[in-house]
Amino acid sequence: MELSAELTEGPVDVPVWSPTEFLEVAKQRLADAFSAPVSVVGVVIETRDSKGFVTVTLGDLEPQGRFPTRLAVSLDPRTAKRVLPEALTPQAQVQVDGTVDVWVNRAQIQLRGQSLVRVGSAGTQAAYDAALRTIGEERLGEVVPPLPLFLRRLLLLAPIGTTLGDLTRDLGGWQPPQIVHRPLPGDSPDLGRLIMSAVRAAHEDGEGPFDMVAVMRGGAIEPISGWDDVELLRTVDALQREGLPVLVAVGHADHTPLVYRVAGYGVRHTAEAGRWLADHNLGAATRIGALGALPGLLQLRLAQEAERVGRTRIALDAALHAHLVRRGEALGRAASGLTVTLRGRLVESRRRLEGAAASLDAFTRGVALVTGPDGGAPVLEPGATLIVETADATVTTTIDHVTRHT
Repeated sequence: MELSAELTEGPVDVPVWSPTEFLEVAKQRLADAFSAPVSVVGVVIETRDSKGFVTVTLGDLEPQGRFPTRLAVSLDPRTAKRVLPEALTPQAQVQVDGTVDVWVNRAQIQLRGQSLVRVGSAGTQAAYDAALRTIGEERLGEVVPPLPLFLRRLLLLAPIGTTLGDLTRDLGGWQPPQIVHRPLPGDSPDLGRLIMSAVRAAHEDGEGPFDMVAVMRGGAIEPISGWDDVELLRTVDALQREGLPVLVAVGHADHTPLVYRVAGYGVRHTAEAGRWLADHNLGAATRIGALGALPGLLQLRLAQEAERVGRTRIALDAALHAHLVRRGEALGRAASGLTVTLRGRLVESRRRLEGAAASLDAFTRGVALVTGPDGGAPVLEPGATLIVETADATVTTTIDHVTRHT
């Protein structure tokens, strides 16, 4: 046998290398073994920036052994920016495509990543941005129907299993809503169509009408690609525009799916949804209970208002009385002053009247009209004839002497 011949020929020469030579050979052999790009799926452990590169450390989806394996992935910053920001958060499940790289001076193997996408998510930043643009351009989520006072009937679209149990365990409260459950995958690229079909089927089977549709999923293992899907966003928006409120609960998601931007109501997980629904109905019961005390409150308010009006009336009466007193005093002072003034004016008028009467009597008795004989202007010269007419008689006289006033 060839093996026997080799064993009998003597010891085989084993090459002896220096550390650098050994790593160079190992690097070359690895490069030859992985000449094509490789794909690795793992969980993000940490992310750091250094020397112009983004280094993402990956671990196994299910840790193996006592000491978990860690694989470094070196990414160009431009490549890192093209992925969802949430894809670089710890515990996010990602897939890396790249080439094997060996650091000779550190005896370390890493991947030089050419692409990194989140497993089960929108994938790239471009897809995420396109979904965001659709929300804005089509105004998805703009219409949010109000909730009724009581949630009496709820259509639950969720996987079979712990989701329904988590919801009902914490539902409790006062008069919980009746739940109609239709199974829904925890994740699917066709969630939008499945939800719309389930809603229509429930109505056709006579299980409606519903006060709300709750779309939920449970555990942390399933991916969440469908919850960022544009068709799902459009379906939720269409239900709300038809007047049907939508509550979403994407349990234990590594990032906040886009469906939360469109749904009018959202909680983090199914157990919290149960508490949210119970609190809503309990709050309605509390408000109704407060209505029973409304008559008493109204009576108390009316009594308070009557008391306030009484105090106001007393204050107004006092103010009006004081005002009338002040006005009366002012009018009394004005009347006194006016009386004095009138008396003075009467005395003065009487004096003037008496003076005028005396003047009229004198005019009647002693004033005469002097003319010439012909009735013309008198000639005031000695020997001239004057005609003097008084109230009692007409006198003809001759001037004996004239004294001129200088």
